[in-house]
Amino acid sequence: MSLYWQTEKYLTTSRRKSVNEKQRQKPSVIYWINLWQVLFPLFLRNKGYELQPNQCHVTVSDLSSEWHWHRATVRSFLDVMEEFGLLNRIRLSKSVIITMTVQTSQSTESCNGQKKLNLAEQLREALSDWIIGKVSLDEIGIKCEQLVRRAMDEAGICDSCPSPDSIIRINPAADDDERAVKIRMVALECITFAAIQRALRKSRFDDSTEFMDYFRLELYGDWTGLIATSKGIAGLILDVDRDENSDYDEDDREFLKTLFKPFLAFAAKAQEATYQIGG
Repeated sequence: MSLYWQTEKYLTTSRRKSVNEKQRQKPSVIYWINLWQVLFPLFLRNKGYELQPNQCHVTVSDLSSEWHWHRATVRSFLDVMEEFGLLNRIRLSKSVIITMTVQTSQSTESCNGQKKLNLAEQLREALSDWIIGKVSLDEIGIKCEQLVRRAMDEAGICDSCPSPDSIIRINPAADDDERAVKIRMVALECITFAAIQRALRKSRFDDSTEFMDYFRLELYGDWTGLIATSKGIAGLILDVDRDENSDYDEDDREFLKTLFKPFLAFAAKAQEATYQIGG
């Protein structure tokens, strides 16, 4: 029996059963993979959307025409595939982005039982490669844009950011969907923090002995004093109004500035260790 007729038979049988029937047998993963590969030609994979591996951008009508099925049968087939964790769908206004999870790094088990990475986690994972110099600025820019656009699409949001050559100005606070604002906020938080981490990484090879000597010879091994000094140095480094910082007088500020470089060296070494152990 052909794959087409096997699927027709399965879908017809499924529609006769109760939707809430818990004992419905799950077809084998191999069955669905073979069916998908036979019935899903490559020319449907590119329709003006930035696709990831094992993704396609189609309409129900596309699949209905190609498979010679009624549109309702196509929808049922995709519903069953998604129910079994064999694909994910991003529904757009007139089309759908389909990801075959069984052919990607996402396992079937992870789709059924494991938490999917949220936008912030995906961005942090991508930006970590930029922080340590694995990818270029252009590459990480493209990746971040793809992740944000995908989050917008999954939420059904039309991104209202103007194009670079647009002469129309918008007021994001007034015109944007608040969900779009939240997504951009998450992205900007991750990117700005990653930029600080990348800048800090440059100090990992600097000499840190001066700060160690200060701890041993000036603070006499006082850990509370070390923490207080570290807090003060970090505040002076990050406080844009540090010249007006009233926590220290001028002489103290000048002295702490001499410890900036070894202090950052320790921080950079600690950060580097987290990447080496996969943190």
